[in-house]
Amino acid sequence: VTLMTLVVVFSVILVAAISVSPIPPQPPPSIVRTQPAKAAAAGTPCRAWMCSGESNRALINNLSKGGIIKSSEVKQALLSVDRANYIAPLWTESAYDDAPLSIGHGQTISAPHMHSAAMEELLPAIKAAANNKDTPVRILDVGSGSGYLSVAFGRLLGVLGITGGKVYGIDVVPELVDTSLQNVKKQDGELLSSGKVSIRLGDGWRGLPSEGPFTAIHVGAGADTLPKDLCNQLAKGGRMVIPVETNAGYQSFYRIDRVGVSSDGNFHENDFVMKELFPVRYVPLVHER
Repeated sequence: VTLMTLVVVFSVILVAAISVSPIPPQPPPSIVRTQPAKAAAAGTPCRAWMCSGESNRALINNLSKGGIIKSSEVKQALLSVDRANYIAPLWTESAYDDAPLSIGHGQTISAPHMHSAAMEELLPAIKAAANNKDTPVRILDVGSGSGYLSVAFGRLLGVLGITGGKVYGIDVVPELVDTSLQNVKKQDGELLSSGKVSIRLGDGWRGLPSEGPFTAIHVGAGADTLPKDLCNQLAKGGRMVIPVETNAGYQSFYRIDRVGVSSDGNFHENDFVMKELFPVRYVPLVHER
């Protein structure tokens, strides 16, 4: 075993510490109405880290067998996006590990079990909007990083037969925006050329109001408080998933549903229902430089 091998192995273990972590549930922040988290059942993201594969297909199949991927639509979408195209060259051999990996600039690509769980949580809102011909399907991926999940959402629109849907990825790090566009062009470039997926520089705290309201919002970094601007960019019936720091000082993954829209256009607690899902560890959601 060479010194370089030991360094790489240690780095993978260290990076893995930033995703799901077995922290006992605590009361969520009292920002909007909440429902308490329940103990994790078999097949939830707490069974993660055990779904790695030798190929993209093996990884996705293992996530499905483990109950993390629950729907055929999410499975089909993820099978069509090769995670290896969105990994830094240093981590090529770990592309199909069920673990987060560094993509530089203090950021990571989340573990596959977290991407899968996020897509499953947002799927009902996307399908509901697709059934309403008066509601355009718009998906916002905040902290799009490598571009992987933005593309996965783009593929999901195709699986669902949503021809007019659009996915918007935003990231606050200019270098990551450039890198992500290069990643997408490797095998998924038609999503960019068709306009189904776009990735641009943007402050995740502010969102992308010019393209909203959104059917679904995924936030791939931990917020120290709930971003009200993002909440206000949800369409009625829309859903957001986001890691938020709790009053107990750790992060938890939350699902936020918009059930009403106040006439004054401002944020009002009664317009939202928030549910704590499970504890996580994400890199911070940073403000624009």
